[in-house]
Amino acid sequence: MHSTSTNFGWDGKPGTNIMPIVDRLPFPRKHKLKQSVILAVILAALFGLWLRSCHRSRMQERIIVHSVNIEEFGSNYVMLSYEIENRDSRSRNVKLLARISDENDGEIASKLFEITLKAGSREKRSQTLDEVTRAIKDGERPYRATLRLYPR
Repeated sequence: MHSTSTNFGWDGKPGTNIMPIVDRLPFPRKHKLKQSVILAVILAALFGLWLRSCHRSRMQERIIVHSVNIEEFGSNYVMLSYEIENRDSRSRNVKLLARISDENDGEIASKLFEITLKAGSREKRSQTLDEVTRAIKDGERPYRATLRLYPR
């Protein structure tokens, strides 16, 4: 009799279903990290955090914001003027966060913007905050304007 099976085994004879046994290596192998490697990673992370905090404090010492004033305001905008000084020996791109508040310290407007400062310069600048959190009511005045460096 002739077999009509088309299921050929590995040995090439019709009708045999012998599958080869393949031993696979466990992948990925799970190795425990040595405690010295773990300690080195933790120390590197702490060193990185310390270095970042030193950089931020140096930036705050070298870039100084002077005399923030509210020049003019309307119901849906506030214009600030300020002086900023770069005591560093190279030019910097700086992010600043401006915040306008009322007498109860409620936010009227805030804006995050970036400026470029030349090395060793002191400049008088202005910024318009045209997207307000809430409209300024009739007879109300902005009470406080703050401008601070915004860390990256």
